Amino acid sequence: MARTVIDFQHVPSWALYSLEYGSEGDSGLTEEDIKQIDDFVKDNFPNGYCMSVDWDSLTEFDTCPAFGKPCSTYTVHFVVD
Repeated sequence: MARTVIDFQHVPSWALYSLEYGSEGDSGLTEEDIKQIDDFVKDNFPNGYCMSVDWDSLTEFDTCPAFGKPCSTYTVHFVVD
């Protein structure tokens, strides 16, 4: 089965833990935050993914994150089947 890497720039740093491990263990998120993450995943990766973060791609204050309000962001590589 072929794998595809999809690079998403501007992924909010506050969402990285939940994207990797699920939002259940991240008590610092609001219901709105969880909905934004869930919608991002549902819209882009409905069949699942693996991910890796480009830690050298930090943007300290990104005015146009992939979702949510301005914040620090990273480029994330999502691997899908």
